[in-house]
Amino acid sequence: MTESLTRVVRRGVETLGVLLTENETESKNEAAKLIREAKSFGLNLRDFLTLAVDVRASEHADRYQDASGFLTGYEAALSYLNLPVRDDFAQGVVLDAAADTFQTYAGTRALFPEVVDDMVRWKYRQDQLETTTPMVSQSRTISGTEMISTVVDDKAEDYQTVRAVAEMGRIPVRTIRTSQNSVAFFKHGGGLRYSYEFGRRARLDLMTPYHVRMLRETAMSKVAAATAILINGDGVNSAAPVVKQSDLNSAATSGKINRRALIKWLINRAKAGTPVDTVVGNWDAYLEWLELFAAPVVAAGKTEAEIASNQGFQLGGIPLLQGVANFAISSAVPDGMLIGLSRGDTMEELIEAGSDIEESERSIANQTVTVVKTTNAGFKLNFNDTRSILNFAG
Repeated sequence: MTESLTRVVRRGVETLGVLLTENETESKNEAAKLIREAKSFGLNLRDFLTLAVDVRASEHADRYQDASGFLTGYEAALSYLNLPVRDDFAQGVVLDAAADTFQTYAGTRALFPEVVDDMVRWKYRQDQLETTTPMVSQSRTISGTEMISTVVDDKAEDYQTVRAVAEMGRIPVRTIRTSQNSVAFFKHGGGLRYSYEFGRRARLDLMTPYHVRMLRETAMSKVAAATAILINGDGVNSAAPVVKQSDLNSAATSGKINRRALIKWLINRAKAGTPVDTVVGNWDAYLEWLELFAAPVVAAGKTEAEIASNQGFQLGGIPLLQGVANFAISSAVPDGMLIGLSRGDTMEELIEAGSDIEESERSIANQTVTVVKTTNAGFKLNFNDTRSILNFAG
């Protein structure tokens, strides 16, 4: 069981000086204590240092202040430990200093994954194309096991969601209770292993392209897990219902998204009280999606997007009244399918507290260094009626 965050002891950044000892055993032991303390609160090192390090209470606090104000606890820790994440020649900061710190003080290697993460973000300011962010209502950290919840509505005749409640009338109530099924968690992430000689002779940023690939594969792994839940259910909530495009428009061409069928599908979802604001599909479906509004119109000399814009339609997705159904990419969606959902009340992402593995390990026997970054994540559905699949292949 994780401890309450209110019990985190705030401290000055100079308390991290115990890591800066050339005695490898002592430095590693102090790093292990820091990691254990962070995990006891269900936090990774970045979040723990941000919360635990009180920059204003530190000695020489003005050293950790710039034009924007004081640095965060994590940023101050990197500065104190001499772990820069980029070159800044004007300030006399070079990335090689981080490599020197890791080589000299063994305990600082606990921060190696975080430093590489920051370095990657600085050099490649690009969001992942496949991510769970547009598919989930929220992402939260939990401690221990969480059971999948179920929602039971009042009887239809009593549950008047679109009418005012009469005086002394029955107020519609949804009953939320836990089931006997727990949320399934899976480990996502990977590692990099390199030789002593590689790490000794190479600059830290040489790891950047390999780390970028690992982060992208991790994000795609989580998207695949989330997609499976959306399609098949979570063990309590059933699989999403499938609507054939041909049932909505008999003239629709198989394998091509038909505009009338698509809009009719979206309207039917809105009529049911669960309007679609997010559509999930693979890359081929995304191409079909784009061609709905980006196909040239020969007679007008403009694209349909330009014509729609001139008529007051909002671009960026399929316009439905004043709203827009946004598209999220998932390579795990089967060909010829679109998953429609109401993002705010469909699915949430759960991160298991203390499950993050962001550590580096050195094997003297094999002369290798292994850097691992993983996390345990699970997904659960909140309602069973907010998903629908449009099959435009049949």
